Amino acid sequence: MSVPSSSTATLASGLQSCEAEAAHYALLRRLAPVIRHNMAGTLQPIAMVAAMLERRLQKADTDPEALLRNARDIVALTKEAAASCVDLMSWLAPKEKRLITAGAGIAECLGMVTTQLSFRGFSVVDNTGGPVVQLPQSALRTVLTAALIALTDAAAAPGKVLIEAEFAQDIFSLHIELKPHDGAEPMRAADKPPYRLLEWLDVQVLAEQESAQLVHHGKSRLTLQFEPAAAVDSPALAETAQA
Repeated sequence: MSVPSSSTATLASGLQSCEAEAAHYALLRRLAPVIRHNMAGTLQPIAMVAAMLERRLQKADTDPEALLRNARDIVALTKEAAASCVDLMSWLAPKEKRLITAGAGIAECLGMVTTQLSFRGFSVVDNTGGPVVQLPQSALRTVLTAALIALTDAAAAPGKVLIEAEFAQDIFSLHIELKPHDGAEPMRAADKPPYRLLEWLDVQVLAEQESAQLVHHGKSRLTLQFEPAAAVDSPALAETAQA
C-alpha cells in the first residue's frame, strides 16, 4: 500500500522537527552548567550585602545611614540580578524576531563557551572586529555556540579556535578554524564527561531551523552564513565588508 505524498511530506517535516528539538535540547544541556554558574554569580552579591545588613541590625549602636546604604545596595543588586536572570533564561526560550548586532551577539556566545573550552585546553581568538550587522539573536546563540562545541568535540587534541567575519553580497559569514596551539599545550582541568557530544548533524539541523547555512572546509574549518536583518551604521558596515 503506497503512502500519499502529502503524508510522506508531513512525516518528513515532523521527523526534521524532532531532530531539531533533540539537537536544541542537547545544546542546552551542554550550556546548562554555564547558565547555572552565571545565575549563581548574579545572586551571590545580594546574599553578601544581606548578610552584612543582618549583622548591622543585630548591633545596638547601628548607624541608620549605613543601614540605608545597604538597603539601597540590595535594591540595586536585585534589579541587576533580575535582568541578568531574565536574559539567561532567554537562552532556554528565545524571544522571536529579536535582533542583535553581530558583534554583541558573538561576544555573548563566546562568553557562554569560552570558559568551558579553556578547561578542556582550547583557546578562542575573536578576530571579527565587532561587526555592526544586525542578526536574529536566536540564530547566533543557537548555531554559533553549537558549531563551536561540535568543532571542539570532534577535535583530536585541544587547539586554538580562530573566528573571523565577512560581509559580502548581503550575506554575513563567520569563518571558524581550529589550529594547533603555537606553544606548549595548556593544562586541562579534569572534568566529567558531558551530557553527550554535539555532532555536525546537530549543527546542521539547528542551522536549517534558524535559516542559516553551514559549510564545511575540511575537518577543522567551517563557515556559518546568516542573512542580516539590517545594518546599524552604513559606513561601519562598508568597513566590515572590506575587512
